[in-house]
Amino acid sequence: MKIKIEHDVFNIVNRLKTINKNYFVLFNLKTKKFELHNKSTKNTLCLILPFERLDARTITHVLKSEKIDERLKEIEIVNEKISKSNKEKLEDKVKYQLKEIYDFASSKVKNFDGNAYKTNWC
Repeated sequence: MKIKIEHDVFNIVNRLKTINKNYFVLFNLKTKKFELHNKSTKNTLCLILPFERLDARTITHVLKSEKIDERLKEIEIVNEKISKSNKEKLEDKVKYQLKEIYDFASSKVKNFDGNAYKTNWC
């Protein structure tokens, strides 16, 4: 069973409606959690609030969830930078190793000592 919260001590329900006029809050008696719903969507549940009571954290949490597209774009940009950096490091390592192989293969010295098959690549 769920109870619709229409008024609360900190006026959180009304403040949520200033963010989106279609928001409403329910308290789920089974899970003992507050739920934020949006009446303009088919499945009205937006998110389950991780707090025991409605307070300023609720507003902050909802505002962060409202900007999820921006957060996802930020994550994608960071991931692209990391991927590019890793690719550049790998290319540098391969170039170094290939140059070492070429220099050794093209050298006129064909005396193989005990260090001929050892590398310092790693």
